[in-house]
Amino acid sequence: MKKVIIIGILALCVLGYIIYSYSQPASLSVDIAGTSTDAVVQGANDSLTFSAGETGVLRIKDGNLLFFDYKSRKDYVICSRANCRHNDDSCSGWYEGYRGALGLAEYGEKLYCLISNSEKNVYELVQMNLDGNHRKVITEIDRGDGAPGKWEADLNLSSTYYAGHKVITILNWHYNPAGSDEEDIQTQQCIAVDLQSGEITEVTPRQKEPVQCIIEAVSKNHSAIEVCGYQEQPLTQREFYEQYEQGAFAKNDRIMKAKDPYEGYQDWYFDETPQWYRYLLFDLKQEDTSIIKKGFLKKVRNEDGEVRAFVPLFYISGLYEDDLITEEIEEGLIEDEGVIGTVKNRVYRWDLKKNQKELLLDLENGYVFDAGGVDVSSIIDGDTLLFYKRKPNGKADYYRYSLKTGKEELLYEAERNVPYRIVGETKRSFLYYTADDTKKSMYMMDKEDYFKGDFEGSVRLKELDEYF
Repeated sequence: MKKVIIIGILALCVLGYIIYSYSQPASLSVDIAGTSTDAVVQGANDSLTFSAGETGVLRIKDGNLLFFDYKSRKDYVICSRANCRHNDDSCSGWYEGYRGALGLAEYGEKLYCLISNSEKNVYELVQMNLDGNHRKVITEIDRGDGAPGKWEADLNLSSTYYAGHKVITILNWHYNPAGSDEEDIQTQQCIAVDLQSGEITEVTPRQKEPVQCIIEAVSKNHSAIEVCGYQEQPLTQREFYEQYEQGAFAKNDRIMKAKDPYEGYQDWYFDETPQWYRYLLFDLKQEDTSIIKKGFLKKVRNEDGEVRAFVPLFYISGLYEDDLITEEIEEGLIEDEGVIGTVKNRVYRWDLKKNQKELLLDLENGYVFDAGGVDVSSIIDGDTLLFYKRKPNGKADYYRYSLKTGKEELLYEAERNVPYRIVGETKRSFLYYTADDTKKSMYMMDKEDYFKGDFEGSVRLKELDEYF
């Protein structure tokens, strides 16, 4: 009887190992294509993002750094060790903890990733060969100290971009107040790290006030960053009640009628206090930052007069040959849809050296797609912008515009909701998705078919579907 039990246990162990082996991605046995250092590459996070290359997609999932191969349609762990279980730090394709890694990308024929080291309280910028071997730490980004009166940083959900031999990203800082006379502060700072020396450059300073940083555009030479914050800093709870008791807010119904006056003050503050913005240009070679434009954000109110959003006077939609591609957008009612949307879209090319703007597109009842292969650009296929012009009955004419030739070309007529959101590209193909309430469905197709609006030839990549 004991023999039967032992044999049964052994059989279950073998079965469990087989199931585990089949459920785990295999070690890397396919080639990852290399790119030039002239490219701009977006890193993948473990939050439904990936980094597309010529032969496959890099992504981060369930504690592993993965490569999805287009041909085999399989995931491989970035590890070339035979019989590796990919579950400890002996594996080059493993990381520890939720959001313990981000910014996975191939750049200049090397793999890079920012990996959290909880023991040292740092983010390590790791470099590897394309097969996962020769993993080394280029630099360490100090995460600070969460004690009272100290600053602590994380890179959770931060975008990362590789260009000009650097990685550019955003540090999210939290200040833990030392006493009741201080408020905790959430702020952001843009940094760049040299991929060769490991030197860290503060593209923007860390400020002891709520500041938001957004990487708007990246080229091989420059990065454009938007920084915005409030004109006046909020009162601490103690400061507020000192003024409240003196009647400073007696005429403010929003505060006086609130159940909690301080919460009412905070709601009023975030809606009504003017917000400033600065567009900055960071030179990746010279490692210096200059101001492109500064001013105050425009308040957009709903029908009840409540502030719906703060928006800049223009948007940066890409960098082309070191000139900014910008858009000025006007919103209004789209009558046959019954919704508020973009009704006018003017696109400019801004020569920063000469400080001259050239109007490229003046679109009435249409707009340029946010459809770049990299999130910081609407430019696809090297020099192309996609846009449409609305027609009656829910139809639209779809166009492409060449920044190189200055010519626009009518592509096709289709429904306005035709799939278009490109999230990656190779030399010959686009990766795009369609979406519903539960997931993004991923596809790959030839660029020329895409420009014809012929989606029938798309290849379904259900393995890359992203679930909400």
